[in-house]
Amino acid sequence: MKRVVITGMGIVSPLACKKDTFWEKILKGDTGVSDLTKLNPSNYKGITRAAEVHLEKEYKNMELIEHFRPYGKAVTYAAAAIDMGLKDAGLEHKFTQKNNYGVILGTTNGNQDIVERIVDEWDLGMEHEELPSQASETLHKFRPVELSASIAKYYNLGGTNMVIPTACAAGNYAIGTAYSMIQEGRSPLIIAGGADPFTRSCYTVFYRLGAMSKNDCKPFDQDRTGMIVGEGAAILIIEELEHALARGARIYGEIKGYGLACDAYDPTAPDPEGSGATLSMTNALVSGNIDKKNITYISAHGTGTKANDAHEVKAMNNVFGDEINTLYVNGIKSMLGHCMGAASALEAVSAVLSLYNQHIPKNINTKKIDESFNISFQIQPSAEIEHHVEHVLSNSFAFGGNICSVIFSKYDAN
Repeated sequence: MKRVVITGMGIVSPLACKKDTFWEKILKGDTGVSDLTKLNPSNYKGITRAAEVHLEKEYKNMELIEHFRPYGKAVTYAAAAIDMGLKDAGLEHKFTQKNNYGVILGTTNGNQDIVERIVDEWDLGMEHEELPSQASETLHKFRPVELSASIAKYYNLGGTNMVIPTACAAGNYAIGTAYSMIQEGRSPLIIAGGADPFTRSCYTVFYRLGAMSKNDCKPFDQDRTGMIVGEGAAILIIEELEHALARGARIYGEIKGYGLACDAYDPTAPDPEGSGATLSMTNALVSGNIDKKNITYISAHGTGTKANDAHEVKAMNNVFGDEINTLYVNGIKSMLGHCMGAASALEAVSAVLSLYNQHIPKNINTKKIDESFNISFQIQPSAEIEHHVEHVLSNSFAFGGNICSVIFSKYDAN
């Protein structure tokens, strides 16, 4: 089996739209959560916090933004993250010849903002032939496949082209799938990650489910009150090791294993016994042939909701037993909000930068771990930790019980 490494990263997030700025703010414990501006807050009865992206404040490639704007925010965010990731990896902005490089992107909402734009801008009572041609052209770009297809065309990527719609675990599914394909020798390089826009439908669904906090996201905290809806995109440039070395690439870290599972329990609620998450983490450890004692920290799904956090803790306890008391557990949704299909991809970038820079990011907002958990993992609310980081286990969970865990490891040239 071939070794699989990460050589570049690109990020569009509520915290920052540049990788280095993102990492600086993660270490400082800054937050991308603020007052809701992209929807009318008066419709949401006191639930008016959000983690919104303002891409053009930091990312100045207006040619790319204008090219992808008709495809919707998710595609635009993903394309910008890929642009930055390719440059970070020392690769061409656009490949001049077709190749066997691929793109795999995960999403929850896809191009849902296009449908909302159509509903808002055009009279749906019109006969089809009366609709402006612009409406039909815009609606054509709603198809989820455009998330990867439009990007493959723009960047001249001739290999695997795939969209994975496994909701809030989709970013990790994309990364894990890319890892598996490269490990098996089916592609030398795949761009993988996740992207999601801020949409009225998504915000309203979580509002109606009663899952959102009025103030802050507090993963695993005794007083946690819910999640914060966010948006964004993040990608990894994932390569076969020999391919990366042959072109003299900088190597940030290695992917050692991943695990998939399903709760098969409920459309929205997690299995209280943590069955899927237990299996997913176990599968990742077995896949990577890594002893659980060698995991430095867990990059948790950590939504800050009562049921999801309790389910994740139960699963971590099932897998790690007493070892959980020596592990660090990190939940950066406290700073980023829950960015849906982009969430685990954003967390992957943070995990890989943690390995590369040998720091464990801080947690914010979490002051006291829920006493009902009956375990005492290490959580640092006030400062990042300079620490030897060897392996990071990154969890992502989703509606429908879709679960994926990925292990990122420090690169060893030997």
